[in-house]
Amino acid sequence: MNFLPYDWVAIGYLALTGVLILIFYKNVARWYLYLLVRALWIAGIISLTYVNEQMPFPLQFLRDWYPLSTIAIFYFEMGKLTQMVFQQYFDETVIRWEKQVFKGMPSLELSDRFPSLILSEILHLCYFSYYIIAVFLAAWLYFGGRIDSFQETVFAETLTFNLSLLCYPFLPATGPRYLFEKIQGKLSKGFFFRLTHSIVSRGSSKGTAFPSSHVSLSVIVLLYAHRYDSTAFLILLPMCIGLTLGTVYGRFHYAIDAFVGAVLAGIVFGITTTFL
Repeated sequence: MNFLPYDWVAIGYLALTGVLILIFYKNVARWYLYLLVRALWIAGIISLTYVNEQMPFPLQFLRDWYPLSTIAIFYFEMGKLTQMVFQQYFDETVIRWEKQVFKGMPSLELSDRFPSLILSEILHLCYFSYYIIAVFLAAWLYFGGRIDSFQETVFAETLTFNLSLLCYPFLPATGPRYLFEKIQGKLSKGFFFRLTHSIVSRGSSKGTAFPSSHVSLSVIVLLYAHRYDSTAFLILLPMCIGLTLGTVYGRFHYAIDAFVGAVLAGIVFGITTTFL
């Protein structure tokens, strides 16, 4: 058996959420299925620790890349678990924090203050680029033969993302997309505006606003790009800045969600680079 740091991240997340489900099982429909799936996941991860360089490439590839697949899987599942601890949303609390920190609500004001179709399209494109950001640096390092750097990056990504997920059952918030009217007028006619909102409306998990996992994951990727590869950093920098602004401009998150997500990523980066 050869456990890697990101194996423990996945197992730890599955175990912790399993304990929460067991404690608050009355608030989770078919809770026993969640526990069964977790047991199977953990068994599958343990079986992958036996994979070595002598085994076929598809098995090696699965062993290396399965952690990034959990980002999507755990996120979609969390939409069913955000109400297991509290059967309410805390948007009023988050909005109060937003107003205290930013002296207003940037999540509602930015698009009104800067109603540029070009700006809107750029920021929505950057928000959409989240799906690229999540795998870009990992792929850059992996196919460049820098396996140790790849493993550290994936560990930091999954740790940051899973810590974001663990916040949601204790402070579920829907975000401005659910509470306020979507941007109207000429901005809503943009191609990337319509594409991004169409995808988000089909794939978002209600109650996962605070902190923004989009921002936390993007920032940790950017920080590791700066650590390991200057070219990848320069490619990712405008995408990550645009995503952070776009998540607020497009009314997907409150500004405080983005701020705390970035702070979380910074903390994880500081800890992982100190002790790894």
